[in-house]
Amino acid sequence: MKKKTAEQGYPGKRDNPAAPAQLRPNAIPDARFPMNFEASIPEATRALMHYFASLCRRDPTGVADSLHFPFASFERTDPVVVERREDLLTSAPPSINMCEHPERFSDHDSYLEPRCYDTLEGLEVLNANAVCVNFSLSYNRYDRTGHHLLRCDGVYCVTNNNGRWAIQAMSTIFTPALALGIEYRDTIDKARRLRFDHCLAYMVNDEEAVWGPIRQYGINIGAGAAPNRRSPSGSARDSTNFSGGGVLWQEAPDGKAMEFFRTEGVTSRLSVTHVTPETLAQSRIDFDAYRAVWPKTGVGNWGWVIGGASPARVIHATVDKAHVFQGAARFTTAGAFINDSLEVDVITYRKGRWGIAGIFGYGTRQDRSNDITNQ
Repeated sequence: MKKKTAEQGYPGKRDNPAAPAQLRPNAIPDARFPMNFEASIPEATRALMHYFASLCRRDPTGVADSLHFPFASFERTDPVVVERREDLLTSAPPSINMCEHPERFSDHDSYLEPRCYDTLEGLEVLNANAVCVNFSLSYNRYDRTGHHLLRCDGVYCVTNNNGRWAIQAMSTIFTPALALGIEYRDTIDKARRLRFDHCLAYMVNDEEAVWGPIRQYGINIGAGAAPNRRSPSGSARDSTNFSGGGVLWQEAPDGKAMEFFRTEGVTSRLSVTHVTPETLAQSRIDFDAYRAVWPKTGVGNWGWVIGGASPARVIHATVDKAHVFQGAARFTTAGAFINDSLEVDVITYRKGRWGIAGIFGYGTRQDRSNDITNQ
């Protein structure tokens, strides 16, 4: 039998997964169910390792084989969307550009020099579900004599689109070796505060604060999004999915949670939204309807939404950017835990404004609705 090569992609299930037998009809399939890790983590890891190996070989074709298109990357603080494979091979973003004589702010920008090489520093699975896995990956770059040049700290959202696992979006932070170890306390504090304030807005009925001061202006990227939340044209651009990261918890009490895990025919889990002060001003939340979802969980009535609860943390931080693993935890009026949602946020500092510019792989670690028998 002919062996399948990595360049052909990493296969996953193309058919739509069945709901676990123990899943409650009003609950989210959380991390207790093997459907969310048994196959997804191994397949996504293989796809990411093929990407890194191709990068180490300076093989642009292999890198392209590891991506879904359209593909998105945060290059420094700029979100870049590569629509087609051909575009990547002719004009790749700096983080994966193979030019060995780079020039900033040009079409041959990169982080390479002749005969430099990379070494793997570390790999971590941050969160996972049946169709999406978020990773943190770090590597070091050395010149041809072995002197340390750079470290790259990145986050990667790997998804199953129509049975194929590949990278849908990523963000990287490159740091010169002699600049490693600087603590950017203001970056860390602001990155956490954005999520705190987003959830606080629900507690105090502040429509303007839900997204207004939170989202970054310009292009915003969501990765891992449910396929039915794309724009009416089916394009990733100008998506109607504002969060863009995955299954929304409030859909579960209406029995819609499994719709997110559809794989058959899904060609992209990327959303691209252009955010302006005007679009943020038009964003409205029906707080009464939102709180009315709580009793449907079977756990209890609305009480708290708290951003940044454990195991949230800042993964990487620099002077103008942070990668943060965080989300929201929900509690009843009596303080009983209901469920949580965790994601990877890409937070940028542009023109004096901090904002969330990317949301990767929004998912649920635990949903206690699965523990409750509703009467």
